[in-house]
Amino acid sequence: MKSKSRKGKPDLKNLSPHIVIRFKNYPLPYTEEDEIKDYLIKNNVIPWKQLVDQFPGITIRKLFTALSPGDIIKLVSDTKGHNHKYIPPNFLACFAIDCPFEVDIDKLLKMLLSYKNVEDAYIESDLLPPAGNMTGTNPDADNQGYLNPAPEGIDAKHAWNVNGGRGDGRVKFIDIELGWILNHEDIIDSGVNLLWGNDDPTWESHGAAVLGIILMQDNDKGGVGITPKIKANVIAHKSRTGHNVINDAILKAIDSLDAGDVLLLEAQFTERDAPHKHWPVEVKSMTFDVIKLATTKGIIVIEPAGNGSLDENLGNDLDEYTDRDGKKILDITSPDFKDSGAIIVAAASASNTHRRRPSSNFGNRIDCFAWGTGVYTAGDSTTTYEPDFNGTSSASAIIAGVAIAVQSTVEASGNPRLTPEQMRDILRNRSNGTSSTSRRRIGVMPDLKKII
Repeated sequence: MKSKSRKGKPDLKNLSPHIVIRFKNYPLPYTEEDEIKDYLIKNNVIPWKQLVDQFPGITIRKLFTALSPGDIIKLVSDTKGHNHKYIPPNFLACFAIDCPFEVDIDKLLKMLLSYKNVEDAYIESDLLPPAGNMTGTNPDADNQGYLNPAPEGIDAKHAWNVNGGRGDGRVKFIDIELGWILNHEDIIDSGVNLLWGNDDPTWESHGAAVLGIILMQDNDKGGVGITPKIKANVIAHKSRTGHNVINDAILKAIDSLDAGDVLLLEAQFTERDAPHKHWPVEVKSMTFDVIKLATTKGIIVIEPAGNGSLDENLGNDLDEYTDRDGKKILDITSPDFKDSGAIIVAAASASNTHRRRPSSNFGNRIDCFAWGTGVYTAGDSTTTYEPDFNGTSSASAIIAGVAIAVQSTVEASGNPRLTPEQMRDILRNRSNGTSSTSRRRIGVMPDLKKII
């Protein structure tokens, strides 16, 4: 991460690690640690006493805390009503095992996976930098080339002249990431609130930049967002203890949004054996499940493809990603492909050639791209502006703005809201957008004029 004025880069590795674990269909209590431990021991679900003896200091807790067990059951039941073919996992069988640093967590994970009553388990990623970099009467709107007509931009200016094209209406939007500057002079009047989680001031400039792209207000300050009238809120995927709680954050967002609303996941994950490589968040099985729950409910989910290997400035080929079982879950041509229903976004240059940004991931799972360089937006204090927000973070924020504009114009025209599948088909359709000159697979950049 680079910035003209950072507030100190945090040590993202100073938190004790934890394992996400899902048990097979046992009616485990979804309450406090003591009751969970007692049930595991009494019913011999796993040899918890022996594990504690071998790995001193480990503790177990429920994975989801944003909603009560009853609310989770109701949410899943209501979502099944949207799609009777949807077979949800048992979210109340999902827990987290916290491990002291001195514990051999890889050995513990291997043992857990060997138990017959464990359906799945993996080491949760630490909190990572979001998938974007910072380098430093809307007087600056001329700097926002991504708002311009194609082939330069997405042509938000055309959408503004269409009923609903500014995000005015009933469509709601939530951004999930680590921090924001909600009192920024070009954001404060939007009415954005933190719904849940603990925001981190270290990453507030990133969140401000993302919100700025979408909803900077139409006033006499800075720039203007793609959809400045949208009703928006934010959720932090960080707990009081500082742990990554992306799954809980998404579940809270699902409960707060309706079918046709838009959810942006400004996060990326890494694998423990290759920490320098970044991937879309859905490569983690539990995160895939909650994203699938969201899209099954009808929520439009926008997900960054990830900024590949930042150390080497090289993007990763999503087609080649394999999970623990060697399955190519991100390759749509593979029999092992798993479709979360999310719209996955890559980053390209701002020039009309729109070549893939070198650090952006690519692959046939990518649905569309947007500017990943030179994005002008809200900056790192309440009165500053950033001229070069970039990466798949900026691209995903732009696509979220496009999705909001499309959904709002559809609703304003009196038609039913688009489903996640319909929205994805529209945004990835080559006849509706601008192609990249890159040979890498990053889809198209949507053109709001063509779409509307």
